[in-house]
Amino acid sequence: MSAASLPVVVRPPVTVLCGFLGAGKTTLLNHLLTQANGRRWAVVVNDVAAINSDGAVVRAGADTRTSRDIVELGNGCVCCSSKDELAETIAELGVKAGENGFEHIMVETTGVAEPRSIGNLFVQKNPFGRSLADFATLSALVSVIDAADFLREWERDQACEEGRAVLTSRERPVFELMVEQAKCADVLILNKGDLVSAKELAQLEDIVRGLNPHAEIVRAVHSQVAAERLLGRVRFDATVTLRAATWLKTLSALLPATAAAPARSLVAKPAVRNERPQHELKYGIRSFGFQARRPLVARKVFALVEGGTAGLLRAKGYLWIQERPDEMGFLSVAGGATCYDFLSYWWTAMIENGRVQREQRPELIAALWVEPHGDRRQDLVFIGVGLEEAAIRADLEACLIQEAGGAASAC
Repeated sequence: MSAASLPVVVRPPVTVLCGFLGAGKTTLLNHLLTQANGRRWAVVVNDVAAINSDGAVVRAGADTRTSRDIVELGNGCVCCSSKDELAETIAELGVKAGENGFEHIMVETTGVAEPRSIGNLFVQKNPFGRSLADFATLSALVSVIDAADFLREWERDQACEEGRAVLTSRERPVFELMVEQAKCADVLILNKGDLVSAKELAQLEDIVRGLNPHAEIVRAVHSQVAAERLLGRVRFDATVTLRAATWLKTLSALLPATAAAPARSLVAKPAVRNERPQHELKYGIRSFGFQARRPLVARKVFALVEGGTAGLLRAKGYLWIQERPDEMGFLSVAGGATCYDFLSYWWTAMIENGRVQREQRPELIAALWVEPHGDRRQDLVFIGVGLEEAAIRADLEACLIQEAGGAASAC
């Protein structure tokens, strides 16, 4: 076979969106998809909990004419339990890039993923001598930072607040994960800039520049970033992006030390082999889901959520509200901010109103269908440190309407 007849290997660029829980990754991804303008982009979405609500939100917001290839990974974070699945998915998309005309692959990681582990997939070879770089080109590791939340955690870390008491001897402060996501990135997006002052935003920029002098820093509100700025060129350099950052000395000089706070190192400790996911082992972050087939009373559930939950880092999912039975509600709690929204209509309602036929239900909706309520349901995920799961479940069940013969279920 002559050189001219050899098949052309297409290695599409891959942009990985990282960032802590609630930083705005899904919003950023959806905003990027609105800028596809006819280009074909493949999207891989992962979630830390069994209910992959991020994937559903992306599907709801994506323009199917330009971004019809959306892959939802299973339960687990892509830096540990789903790492092999992520690698296989990207490799498969890379192989099909020439055939399907993919111009770019975007990966939204879970909020507890460590970008260094994902970057290593493109660098480290497997036992067969292959790496993801043989199938795709890592364009950039992008970390989204919630400006207000990061500063709040930074100040809390400096002050050594009593919240550390909930951690076991093997677990490390959650803030370390946020720091790891910031220091291993090619682009740092300082998101939710409208929630902090100009002085605070400048302070945050100094902090993250000390953590990661290599990364390009982008300020944003509501994750509004131009696609060309993120996807326009390859930034990833394994010798720079993945190197061990010498950031601790710089950090110490940014703010005056607290007299009552003993000097502590945030340098990562050696990994300990354990079957538990890394985010549980290292940081004590755990999640659980709540599902039910009865509607919630709005005033009760809103009062419960707004009342706050000790140890809660993130809550999200779908709500079936008694007062608005036809609309699919969505709840998002992140960084102390609570947002309620109504994404669309339940399929059950659209069938009842004659807008669609039962036979038109997508396969995913049909799989979720339970008579007599169809796809109406509660599908909520709670992620946090030291959450009192039994108490939260009991509080949620108390918000459900009392229905004869009905039963709420939790998973």
